[in-house]
Amino acid sequence: MSENLNQPREYDAVLGGQVPPPKDAAVLGGIEGVKRRLINATSVEQQVVAIAEALKYGEAGTKLVFQIVNTDSEKVQFTVSSLLGQQALAKVEPDIHSDVALISAVGVNYSDLQNLLASGKWKDADQETASIMLRVCDRQPQGFLDSSDVENFSCEDLNTIETLWQKYSNGRFGFVVQTHIWQSVGGTSNPDWEAWCRFGKGVGWFSQGAWRYWNDLKFDLSAPVGHLPRGGAFIGWGLGDFWTGCRTLSGVAEKLGSCKIA
Repeated sequence: MSENLNQPREYDAVLGGQVPPPKDAAVLGGIEGVKRRLINATSVEQQVVAIAEALKYGEAGTKLVFQIVNTDSEKVQFTVSSLLGQQALAKVEPDIHSDVALISAVGVNYSDLQNLLASGKWKDADQETASIMLRVCDRQPQGFLDSSDVENFSCEDLNTIETLWQKYSNGRFGFVVQTHIWQSVGGTSNPDWEAWCRFGKGVGWFSQGAWRYWNDLKFDLSAPVGHLPRGGAFIGWGLGDFWTGCRTLSGVAEKLGSCKIA
């Protein structure tokens, strides 16, 4: 049975936002209550509280946030990306203490990628990851992966890449957290510009009305959850090409599932 989003929940706020609530105060619950609080928020502080409530409602609440709130505000965008990141991180349990088996089904050497990640050289690691993914699929001449490449990508190699990123970023970076964020903002394989922009804002690729070029990314652990990997300077999919981007992200999500990588 599907969940009734119009039913009040234990975290629904009192209409008006008083904390603690007045005695005998009525609660406007459900998704309609969230919508009303988002609309009536008159300050950034009230918006931040309302956004936190809305995101607890999953995809429906997330869509409301992006429909109603001006997410181009730096503080609001930081709040949105932080909360989406926290939700994604809660679903990831990286094993940071175990050694990673650098397994490849096609003979790729992962020692350089491991050394770059272990040294916190995130920019170089992103480039190396892009280069490796092209080599795994024998796509160096083309310089990009298409949907069939993602579908046929080696599970062993994908697991090695993902495990390395998770281990050295403590779960903050990698395809798994990106997938959780992509799905939480309503992303599907159908090209959807609004979903694509929601994802871009969630991982920090889209800021103040524009997509960030690869060189303008934040290559350190203070970046939003899911900020990396981006795909290197030459195959990055965050430059507004949502036609291929939506399909690629959804394809990666399906591949992670079929390979049982979490």
